[in-house]
Amino acid sequence: MGDIYGILPALVTPFDADGRVNTAVLRQLVQFQLAGGVHGFFINGGTGEGLLLDPAERKLTLETILDEVNGRVPVIAHVGAIATHVATDLAAHAASAGATAVAAIPPIYFRVDMDGMLEHYRRIAQAAVGIPVWLYHIPGATGVTITPVMYAELLKIDGVGGLKYTSYNFFHMQQIVEISRTHNYPVLSGPDEMCLPALIMGAHGAIGTTYNVLPGHFVTLYEQFRAGNWEAAQALQFQANQVIEALVSVSSLAALKQILSWMGFDCGVPRRPLRPLTDDEKRQLWRALEQTCFSEVVGVPLKHAA
Repeated sequence: MGDIYGILPALVTPFDADGRVNTAVLRQLVQFQLAGGVHGFFINGGTGEGLLLDPAERKLTLETILDEVNGRVPVIAHVGAIATHVATDLAAHAASAGATAVAAIPPIYFRVDMDGMLEHYRRIAQAAVGIPVWLYHIPGATGVTITPVMYAELLKIDGVGGLKYTSYNFFHMQQIVEISRTHNYPVLSGPDEMCLPALIMGAHGAIGTTYNVLPGHFVTLYEQFRAGNWEAAQALQFQANQVIEALVSVSSLAALKQILSWMGFDCGVPRRPLRPLTDDEKRQLWRALEQTCFSEVVGVPLKHAA
């Protein structure tokens, strides 16, 4: 369970003009990320619009990515859903399809107590036969905080074996890392702009949105950190943060897909209720990118201006 580490892009899900999953572009994105040296993939999460996909679409994206990756790096499939039976169905499929692990957000919308949460994850683990289940802590999106005490309790479930930690509370993250060490389970951080600080606090790697457009940049950051070249890693984090600041100057997921389109990957627009960028927002995003080091670090020329 300890072989998942490093930089894992949270892959976007490209759509065609009719709103269907564009598997051809998805394969191109996988190859671009692999060429950047990424250590694995996290799919059907928030960046991948997983909760906006039908279960059949989530299965299709996983099967496409696994086929294109062909065993070269680990693939974590997010199977989280509001209903436990949907999550377990997706977990069973992921295990049979060849995913390295599955991940799931805690139950959302309904107020579920600890017993309910334990049973939710227990059933997912039972369905994901032979592969570990990762917990997914992202309270800003779910409204649910997995505290270190809760994490220790959840680790008692047979099959739970890692956590994606998307939060700025590094005090809690460090406690969770210490708990994980007793089991040799990995913890990967989430906020892209905090990749280096999370590594310093003990994260085994990171799963991120902007890794879609800056895979090689973040891989180099990780390698510099591992080599002890912290000043070089800090400089790379600061460069990445300039791009992240431009990305969040407008609707970030729509902006990410727009940047990928400018890079030659026609990812379409986000699925409703998310909306595409307006023409003014595209121009704003382009101007913001011009003020960054994006063209120097992305490695792929933008095809045209907004």
